Amino acid sequence: MKFVLCDEAEAVRYLAEKCNFFKLASYRKLFAKREGGDRDGQYVDLDFAQLRLLASLDQQLRFVLLGMTLDIEHFQKVAVLHEMDARGEDGYAIVADYMASLSQPNRDYRLHELKMSGYSPYSAGVYAKYADDMPAWVFFELTSFGTLIDFVRFCARRWNDRSLHVAHYDLKGVKSLRNCAAHGSCIVNAFADRGAGRTAVTNSVVRAVSVANVSKATRAKWMGCAAMQQIATVFVVYSRLVPEGRSRKRAMADLASLFARVEDSASILPSQGPDSTAWAAFHFMRSLTKGLGLL
Repeated sequence: MKFVLCDEAEAVRYLAEKCNFFKLASYRKLFAKREGGDRDGQYVDLDFAQLRLLASLDQQLRFVLLGMTLDIEHFQKVAVLHEMDARGEDGYAIVADYMASLSQPNRDYRLHELKMSGYSPYSAGVYAKYADDMPAWVFFELTSFGTLIDFVRFCARRWNDRSLHVAHYDLKGVKSLRNCAAHGSCIVNAFADRGAGRTAVTNSVVRAVSVANVSKATRAKWMGCAAMQQIATVFVVYSRLVPEGRSRKRAMADLASLFARVEDSASILPSQGPDSTAWAAFHFMRSLTKGLGLL
């Protein structure tokens, strides 16, 4: 590794104060290695500053995606409650029916989840009031994203609603990415793993990507990456579910800021050749969000 764009003393301070070596080193997989000769297996002109930049861009990407996934969770709750009202559902009865539909282990799990909310300073009062007879709007506030997704599937079957069946599967991808972002896990280094998980995304998302002004070759390249499939799912679901307003404007501003920073990093982040994976990934995301009306 070279220390031209970032000297060794600065690198030592960065590793001591900003990011641990294990996490930073994970971005090496995005760069090419030499093959043959005395330097076989060594990275080609890899500078410490490039790893530092990717770690920072990855953090910014996580923050953007986390906010978007939280918006999706919120507006999915709003959408289900609206549909319940339109169909004349009793908010108390549908929760009772949902719980009755579960297997005993699953019911015990959901009940334990609800009970644990009773120990939280943020939800103890609500749980105490509604523990014995809980309406959907309270149920949604006390349960996890996973339980919401399962409830969406229950409603899809109850109402024979195909769009909700699809939403259930899309939300699984959203939840996976939400957990990754919330736990501070690396995302960008997963862009090196193209060709994995080609069937993990719904046809609904594939169709949305196909009409989002992204070339067929680029779609084929990136929609074969499991991590990018989940990111694309978040973008597509967000574009459909989150209405015009402050939440959407915030997400759009965050995305624009992220992609502007990528452009400003052109002197450090390779845009051509075998080391251009990260650059290409960010540009695919930019094209997709623009095609979906999020830029």
